This record gives sequence, C-alpha cells and structure tokens, in this order.
Amino acid sequence: MPIHLRDGRYRILKVLNDGEKPETYLVEDANFPESQFIVKQLRNPSSNPQTLTSLRRLFASKAATLEKLGQEHDRIQKLIAYFEENEEFYIVQEFIPGNPLTDEIIQGQPLREDQVINFLSEILEILVIVHSYGVIHRDIKPANITRRESDKKLVLVNFGTLNEAITSTVDNLEYMPIEQVNGNVKYNSDLYALGIVAIAALLGLPTNEISNLRTQKNRLTGEIVWQNKNIKISRKLAKIINRMVRFDYRKRYQYATEVLDDLKKLTNVEVEPKQHDKKLLIVLTGIVGSIALGVGVWFLHSPKPVSNAQKQLYQEGVNKYEAGNYEGAVEDFNHVIELDPQNALAYNRRGDAYYRLGDYEQAEADASQALLLNPQDANAYFDRGFAFSELGKYKEAIADYTQAIKLNSEDAYAYYGRGLTRVQLKDNKGAIGDFSKAIALKPQYTEAYLQRGILHRRLRQRLEAIQDFDKVIKINPSDAKAYYQRALTQSLNKQKYAALKDYTDALNINPKYIEAYLNRGDVYSDLGNKVEATEDYNTILRIDPKFIAAYIHRGIHRFSFGDYKGAIEDYTEALKLDPNNIAAYNNRGNAYLELGNKKSANQDYSQAIAINANNALAYYNRGVIRTKQKNKQGAIADFKKAAKLFQQQGEKDSYQDAQREIAILQNNSEPLKTTRPKSGKIEKN
Repeated sequence: MPIHLRDGRYRILKVLNDGEKPETYLVEDANFPESQFIVKQLRNPSSNPQTLTSLRRLFASKAATLEKLGQEHDRIQKLIAYFEENEEFYIVQEFIPGNPLTDEIIQGQPLREDQVINFLSEILEILVIVHSYGVIHRDIKPANITRRESDKKLVLVNFGTLNEAITSTVDNLEYMPIEQVNGNVKYNSDLYALGIVAIAALLGLPTNEISNLRTQKNRLTGEIVWQNKNIKISRKLAKIINRMVRFDYRKRYQYATEVLDDLKKLTNVEVEPKQHDKKLLIVLTGIVGSIALGVGVWFLHSPKPVSNAQKQLYQEGVNKYEAGNYEGAVEDFNHVIELDPQNALAYNRRGDAYYRLGDYEQAEADASQALLLNPQDANAYFDRGFAFSELGKYKEAIADYTQAIKLNSEDAYAYYGRGLTRVQLKDNKGAIGDFSKAIALKPQYTEAYLQRGILHRRLRQRLEAIQDFDKVIKINPSDAKAYYQRALTQSLNKQKYAALKDYTDALNINPKYIEAYLNRGDVYSDLGNKVEATEDYNTILRIDPKFIAAYIHRGIHRFSFGDYKGAIEDYTEALKLDPNNIAAYNNRGNAYLELGNKKSANQDYSQAIAINANNALAYYNRGVIRTKQKNKQGAIADFKKAAKLFQQQGEKDSYQDAQREIAILQNNSEPLKTTRPKSGKIEKN
C-alpha cells in the first residue's frame, strides 16, 4: 500500500536512502500527475514548544531564500515547497534525472587535469551566484553534484543550510573544514569542500577514503599533503587547489570569483612575476603586525654566509609561526639568533611570535633590537608600535607608527595601527583621519572601514557609521562583524526590525556569535517577543554555560514579564560564576522587592554597595527599602548619596528622581513610590 505525506498530496514511490535517518523519498504530486519530486525529511532535535517555534521561523526564512535562488538559476536544484508534519520538517525539491559526481570519481581512476578544471569552473560559477544571495551550501561533496542527463551540465543539489538550520549535528566530515565543524561556517568553507572534491578526483579516491587525507598533513604547517609523483598535474593547478584547502580559512581564497580568475589564467600567456609584497596580518582587534617575509630576504641581506642549518631553522620557525605554534617558533628563532646574533629579521619574527603569545614586553624588546641592527626597517617600527599599544604606551606607539609611515608612506597598515592608538588617546579626529588614509591607500581594507564606523557611532555620527558598515558588507558579504556593528547602530536609531535582520544575518554567517544572540535577544525582549528572546539567551548558554551576561540579560527579560522567581534564579546563577557581580546583586534585589522580600532585597543592595561604594543605583534602591522599613534617616542618607553620584555621572533623570524622594521624606509627605530611576532601573553589565 503506498505511503503518503501531507494529507495524501505526495505519494511515496521509493525510499532513496535505504532507511537512513533523515529519510529521502522519490514522490509524485497528486496535483501534478506523472510529475516526480524529491521529498527530504530534516531531523528535528527537539519537541520543546518554544524551540519548535524558533525553528519554524528559521526554517521558513532559509527555505524562502533557497526557493528564490533555485527559481533564478537553472543549475541550482529548485526548492518546490516546504512543510511541517507531526513536528517534523520536510522540503520538496526538483527531481533531476542524471548521475552524481560519485559516478565519475572512481577508485583508482584519476580524472585528467582538464576534466578537473572544467568541473571546478562549473561549480565555482554556481557558487558565485549562491554566495551573492548570502547563502552557503555547507555540504559540497560528489554526491551533491549531479550531471544533468538532459544537457550534461553540473547542477548543485541538497543544500546543507536547511538541515543545519534545524539541527546542530555535524555529518560528512570528510569534506568539511575545521571552522565549519566548530560551527563557524564561512563562504570559503564551500571552497575548501570543493578543493577536497578536486583532490579526490585527481587521486581517484572515493568518499570513504577521503578521511585518510586528514592524517596526511605536513608536520610543521598542518596543511594537507596530497601530491605524489604519480599525479600528472601542473604546478599552477596544484597551487590553486592547495590555497582552496588551507587549514586556516583566512589563508584560503575568500571568494569563488578569485578561484575562477586564477583558473582562467592557466590557459593565458605567462605574466611577468611581481616582486613579493610584505604580508601583514592584522587580527580582529587590529592589534598585531606580522611580517611574512621569505627566507630569501634574509639570504640577500645577511652580513655573513648563511649555513644550511640556519636556513632550515629559520624556515621551520616561519612554518611553525604560520601554523600557530608560536612557542615552537620562538625556540627555532632562538637557535637562529644564537648562530647569528646580528640577524635583524630573526629578532623581528621572534617578536611577532612573542606578541601572539601575549608577551608584549619581549615583543617590544625584539622589535627594538631589530631596529638597532637595521634602523630603516619600517616593519619593525610597525611591530613595536603594536607592542607599545598593548602595554598602554600610546604616545610611544604613535611615534613608532609615524616613523614607519615616514619610511613607507604607502603603508595602509601603519595608518590603521596609528588610528587604533589615537582612539585610545581619544584623539577622535586624528583617528578618523588615519582610518580614512588607510582606506584611501587600500580601498578594500574592511577592518579600517569597520573601526572608522565604530568610532563614528561613538561620536553619534550614525549615518556615517552605517555607510562604513554598508561598505564592509559590499566588499565582503560574509563579514559577520559588519552586520553585528550595523545592527548595534540600527538599535541606537530605534530601527529595531532592521537591527533584528542584521543580527540574524550575522548569526547565519557565524552561528556561534554570542554577542549577536545577546543583543538580538534584547531587541526581541524590547519588542515583547517573549519566546524568541528566551531562545536567544538559551542558545548562548548552550554554547557557553559560563557566559554571565546571558544569565543577567535573561533575568532582566524574565523580570520584564513578571517572572520574578525565574529572574532570581538567573541572577543567582550569575553570582555563582562571579560573586562580585554588582548588576546581579542589584537586579536580584529588584526581583526580591517585587516579591515583597524586603530583607533579601536590602541584603543584595548592601552587598552591591560593599563591592562598589560608587554604585548610585544600589544606594537609590536601598533608600526605597529603608523607606518601607520606616528608616527615614537611613533612606535620606542613601538618596543623598545616590543623587550625588547620579549628578557626577551625568544621569539627570535619575538625579531628579533621587531629589524628589528626599523632598518627600523631609516634608513627611506621601509615602515613597517604589519606582526606580528612569535611566537606571536595571544594570546590564
């Protein structure tokens, strides 16, 4: 007897995955006789009603995007419909007659180079479109690439983005890069997976043997070692594939268009090689400089002959540094310096490694030694500037950045570093000037736009801030930080729904972006979306059960709709993690007060004051309790202290509230109202 789904509309003709979970079916649609489709069940990890509500919204949003994408590109599998049945999620997809790429990648039968270039180019062209819609496939492998029977073109099928929206379970690790396994998927995670497919094709490896590649890694760099003398492949194609599958996503190609451009060059006339530029690595905070100079620079400038042992030690140090093994790099550079105490570059590189280890004093010392040996080394000034900045020596840092700029006026990174330091000195005009100069020299410099945007927002120049974040997103649509920062700015502009969209975009790019969940939860809470806000706070605590701010914010949210006992539970959990958390004491006191537990409320406010004698809100709230306890003089003393502190802090409304309560008490007038200061009722840490 045939099985049906969705009230009999879809008649199951065949189970396509032999009873595996989730199940996939070949079906026919009763509304379209003789038409065939694929119905795929997506795993649902929870039957919790609140979780289901959140999943429904996320599922519908992602499915709608994929539906539109399939309609506008004929080499992307069309999403026909999506539905829920018995708390399980299903998608209905186009059935594409043809054969998966697994039929072409056969064990022991490597594909030719031209065949691999052709299928890479075809899939990359599709990924350019997919990524332009803000979608990441997430599950690229030979089984999800189909050669269509009708025209022999490759079609991309079975987008993993929907399944990952429903469940956090990670499967198919063979083709998946480490950042995706860790829940931090990037656009170039798709490029990594496609690169592994290319390696499999060149080696003639089926999927069940791909996992062996993970064990074949360079001991020093951690990169995959896959080439052997039996593979007939050009050096240029090997270089492209190696860059696609770099372990660190920051060192890979960032966009599909970049890979396509390099593939096209394989058939073009050889171009004159360019002189290697210095590569400078600026981490997220922008407080690190790293020189990636080749060993050849050292050979050319070393004052005495360089032994093979020195060459090998130096290269091993460089390899360890680039692989993130900074302790090992320091050891190797130590040996190089022992053999050649005049080697400026070794001091420079060791300083970089010390910086990454957080030893800023030693990083400064090494950069200084490099400058003694080579006073014209702009990069050493640059590196020492970052070390000075971390040590709080901002004036010295600015002097070094300025000297680096004098030696190399085209160094965008030096302007950027000086801009960051000027922010610390509150030289806002100078900082904006430096960020702008960095952008003028390097128009695609997203970190400079980002930091300038943050500074614009601090200066209440919100339109300019939005424009900077817009620019970052235009340059790199996968920059989660830019969406997050734009969302913060939208919130300040009272554009809460625009902020929600940006926080959501940031989370689609980085599903473990805790700060985005926290702020989106706050917006949901402000809008009265109780379930959505709670789910965001809960998600943070699933990712990091020790993230104190999530307990504080969830407690505030619970307090807002009258769940005072739940709020107390959250504040208590926060205090277990941090016994000196003033916000938790103050807010828990508020919740105790609402429940009529004056004694506990008084104890919490007093504890907040004991931890920080300048906490105005705690004095004000304790004044409320003392008034209720008929302790008039104690209440007046607390309100006076609160008023003084509020005035010093520029909290005008709260200052006026405290003064009003003092007047009421001194005039023996009406009983004190239990409202808190308008601008200080809740502390959010």
